[in-house]
Amino acid sequence: MKKILLLVSSTLLLANSFVAQDAADKKFRFGLRVSPTPTWLRSTDTKAVAGSGAKFGFGFGLQTEFRINSTASFVTGIGGDFLGGKQTYKNGQGYVLDKNGEYTESDKTNFEGGPTSLNLNNTNNDKFYVIKTRSVKTTYVTIPVLLKLMTKDIGGFKYFGMFGGNIAIQTKYRATDEIMELTYDGSIASPYVDGATTTITDMRPKGDLIPVNVGLNVGLGFEYNISGSTSLFVNVNYLRGFINQYQGTSDIMVDKIKENINAGTKPAKSKQSAFSDGVQINIGVLF
Repeated sequence: MKKILLLVSSTLLLANSFVAQDAADKKFRFGLRVSPTPTWLRSTDTKAVAGSGAKFGFGFGLQTEFRINSTASFVTGIGGDFLGGKQTYKNGQGYVLDKNGEYTESDKTNFEGGPTSLNLNNTNNDKFYVIKTRSVKTTYVTIPVLLKLMTKDIGGFKYFGMFGGNIAIQTKYRATDEIMELTYDGSIASPYVDGATTTITDMRPKGDLIPVNVGLNVGLGFEYNISGSTSLFVNVNYLRGFINQYQGTSDIMVDKIKENINAGTKPAKSKQSAFSDGVQINIGVLF
């Protein structure tokens, strides 16, 4: 009888030890995150386009972790991220909008006909604009692919570093353009002159967009154990995009639009450069 009691007691103690270990070091964990994310747009051609500050973005999602060993885990998941940025145009770039306020491909406009002909034959009521700035809001479905290296428990905290990347699919894009209309004054030699400056919203240059983004994702953070396998986590990650979010040469935007219209010459299509960077602050819970 004593041997049976001893065996049962030993079995219960061992089972309790395994349960405690499993709670602390589960092979699979999942959780939720919310992510305030200041983002900005980086250009590789700063002579033509310059960044104009960060936009406050936001994200959320499901995070999953697969434990490799006592210190390393593979981290992935899926989330929605609302990002953006602003750019200033410095090379007299501009475009044509049709009577419905939609972007028109530059090849459809006869710039070579000269300003007077362009004005007289404008049966489509096209309007010509110089773009000053563009503010962008985008929505992505994001899948992170990360390696997470974490310390042992230190007073209830575990500290970690993360390295890897993001794969993102663009599901929504909207631009707010600050533009100046070019108006026709037939009494002068260069009849297209600067007009009023205005702002147009909810624009989408469909043919110029690249709907996929891949980028670097690295960061540092900590977990605080609440109970069992449940932990709060906070980490700050740097995001750096690898893919230009625009087509390299625009089908819509052209350089020095005012000068070329007045000279009766075909303007060069604008080179475009907008890489999405940001700092993501992840706050969440893991189970």
